[in-house]
Amino acid sequence: MSAPLIHTQVERHDGKDVWFRFSLSQLPAAHWKLHFCLARHIDPASLEGARLERQSGSYKVLIPAEGQRELRFCCRNTPIKKLSDMPRGFFLSLPEASTGPQLMPVVLADEDLGLPPSGPNVPDLPKVEPLAGIVPQPDQRVLLEGNFRLAERAHVSGPGSLTALLNHFNELTGLALEQDHDGEIRLLEEPLATEAYRLTITPEGVTIAAAGEAGWRHGLVSLAQWYLQHGESLPCIELVDAPRFGFRGIFLDCARHFHTLATLKRLLKLMSLYKFNRFHWHLTDDEGWRLEIKAFPALTDVGAWRGHDLAIGPQLSGGAEPYGGYYTQSEVKELVSYASELGITVIPEIDIPGHCHAAIKALPELLVEEDDRSRYRSVQYFDDNVLNPALPGTYAFLEAVIDEVCELFPGPQIHMGGDEVPTGVWTGSPACQQLMQQEGYQDCRELQGHLLRHCQQYLAGKGKRMLGWEEILHGNKVSRDATIFAWTSFQAGLDAAAAGYPVVMAPAQHLYLDLAWNQDIHEPGLYWAGTLNLEQVYACDPAPADFHANDNILGVLSPLWSELVTSRDRLDYMMFPRMLATAEVAWSDPAHKDWDHFAARLPGQLQILDQLQVGYREPQK
Repeated sequence: MSAPLIHTQVERHDGKDVWFRFSLSQLPAAHWKLHFCLARHIDPASLEGARLERQSGSYKVLIPAEGQRELRFCCRNTPIKKLSDMPRGFFLSLPEASTGPQLMPVVLADEDLGLPPSGPNVPDLPKVEPLAGIVPQPDQRVLLEGNFRLAERAHVSGPGSLTALLNHFNELTGLALEQDHDGEIRLLEEPLATEAYRLTITPEGVTIAAAGEAGWRHGLVSLAQWYLQHGESLPCIELVDAPRFGFRGIFLDCARHFHTLATLKRLLKLMSLYKFNRFHWHLTDDEGWRLEIKAFPALTDVGAWRGHDLAIGPQLSGGAEPYGGYYTQSEVKELVSYASELGITVIPEIDIPGHCHAAIKALPELLVEEDDRSRYRSVQYFDDNVLNPALPGTYAFLEAVIDEVCELFPGPQIHMGGDEVPTGVWTGSPACQQLMQQEGYQDCRELQGHLLRHCQQYLAGKGKRMLGWEEILHGNKVSRDATIFAWTSFQAGLDAAAAGYPVVMAPAQHLYLDLAWNQDIHEPGLYWAGTLNLEQVYACDPAPADFHANDNILGVLSPLWSELVTSRDRLDYMMFPRMLATAEVAWSDPAHKDWDHFAARLPGQLQILDQLQVGYREPQK
């Protein structure tokens, strides 16, 4: 029998509500159920031709009426604007046979978004003459007379062992620099700021002056970019440079879609080329738990996998087959060590108390209160994804996880999430109501503060500082030793900094790399915070000069959430070249930033990305 076919159509938009129609053909004779993934909430009362058996997160199961081949339904208050919004991962389940349930893939015959074609392409870049240059833009740059020939096996002299620095440079460039007391490249020790450097290329050789390894690394990275644009004959130049911010971060969500260790190492190498020094690794979420925890094997045995008839159903990209993966503790140590050699600190995120569907499904005996009758729905449409702050099992779980995380990640900071706890949670929990009465709490949000304060204190006992999204301030229990990551708006970050909290700026409207580049229906990405092209990222100023608490703004983070990032190719497309604009936002003095000048330097940088086989999004000219 041929595979069933489905035609999906958005019948009607009214600005906020969207009506879908599914037409199916080549169906089996046996009664069937339709399974699929759609990142929207179906209004059960709107269904025609079927009833809703299940919806959890993006996973939906519809049971058709007898003989029905056309199904219709409405999703309220969630417009559809992109082809990447459309449902995916269709399959049928048939009645159980002696061998168990029968599953059939459904072929997507066509889809109609119901929107007019997008308008003509608007140029992304101004018309400027290409200019070889460094990204991020150095503080001072002077072209000198002449050229220097950089040999494939040039010698480098400097204090101590330079093995890690030279390995990094050689990995970026494909050269084979070696340490020798009499080198054409000399690393000099001078009393500069920790990350500052002075790179001087003359016809006689190269000198990089810095206070130590961090500055020398930055100087070598700038030299690598110069080499990758010019080849062995390097124009002579002098750069005097230092970063604006000490925290320059890239974030990758590996919970929604799993990314291999090789992909992560490649990303770290590319981050190092643009002088990022923090990798924020989102390891847990509703759709998957990705970190091996020896105290609780079920977190990865159960929580790392989703699919038909698994504890976690199909999500996001969908499909019946098991999907997932996790990082063993030995792999984590390998990645942390590799990042350290590149001057990058890995910051793990264990997202609590919301975004815990995978953990709860893996450890219900610890994390579920049977008498809890709370009713809520998270932003991603889960109704069972929040830890209970009144259960002893919650604390046993968190302390065991934190113990192992602190051993795996030697850096001083651990991110504990804290975002998007939905309204209605804990209101029907007898244990939570008892805890509120015991502590004198008047607002359920105080329970979130109660739990996060415990985590902050537990981490402090291990010499670690807690980081969290801006909502960790809800409940007013977390001390000012916690660092706030502001994501909903600039103002949220300014408010936290004004209140005395250290802040990392990550406002979605300016720095979220999972946002679509523009409004074209074919352009992949989310748009809840608008669209975000290269120039808009570049225009970001995370610390306005007239803001009185600027010293509390530590730097910037550019997140790539992975609901739609299913492969390394899609990662490249969403990340580059926008990550280069973020690099300049994080590093360069605003007085020295200029969009036209950045656009002129971009072709040379895209040439570098071509050499490194990065599948970036080509800007329209």
